[in-house]
Amino acid sequence: MFIRLGMAVAVAATALVGLAGGTAAAAPQCADFHWIGAAGSGQRDGANVTANGGMGDVVYQSYQQLSAELAATGRTMTAEAVQYPAAPVPLAGGLGGWMDFMDSVEDGTEAAADQLEAFTARCPQTKVVLAGYSQGAMVIHRNLHDLADAPNVAAALLVADGDRLPADTTINLGSTAVLPGAGKGVAQEHSFLASTDTSPLPPAIGARTVSVCDIGDPVCDYDAAAEEVPASAIAIHTAYAPAASGPHAWGGPLYNLVMSSSPAPVVPGAMA
Repeated sequence: MFIRLGMAVAVAATALVGLAGGTAAAAPQCADFHWIGAAGSGQRDGANVTANGGMGDVVYQSYQQLSAELAATGRTMTAEAVQYPAAPVPLAGGLGGWMDFMDSVEDGTEAAADQLEAFTARCPQTKVVLAGYSQGAMVIHRNLHDLADAPNVAAALLVADGDRLPADTTINLGSTAVLPGAGKGVAQEHSFLASTDTSPLPPAIGARTVSVCDIGDPVCDYDAAAEEVPASAIAIHTAYAPAASGPHAWGGPLYNLVMSSSPAPVVPGAMA
């Protein structure tokens, strides 16, 4: 199953890399909020390590949307990409190829944890949003199990998460949200090889996590019975983008979570 999925998703990844975009680098000063974004498979190859802020198009567009909404309220937001390989899904498959891929997931998981720790030590009052797409969502998800009591984490966004559980404690969006039992990630189906946690997220962090998955996505809604991954499934996996309405309108819940974590700004001259 991993080999078939690998060939299909690797082809799809070419549609994702190379998209132009600005860079999102953390400013020296501490902002009201900070975004840490993890790119998907193949989205940090070559020149793409700087495109879309180094975090891939889906995560970067989500950052831009939230940043603009916060700016409209007078709040500031900085950002950084998780510094990890985001290795492409192996074309040839095989145990060796998948071990290299899972090494990338492990590297990303550790990098995200280290970057979060370093940032919160530098800016202890700043609230943090963690976000990832596909492999990047797995990187973020694997850190969330240890962050239930982390006061700095305002929210998390997982899009097309390979570690997704159908009945997790998360705020679920996408077409799987209306179909009970849908949305089991490929890594959960092969949990031993993928070294993933098969338990739900602690409710305290699940309630602050938006998980987006569409029916038929071969990464977050894996079909173990399928003999091959059709092009239509790859099209589903590569079609995520933040929207103003509908199943991909994750910006609204994410904004609400972030705002609820932050006190109202002080208005100069206001009466106590």
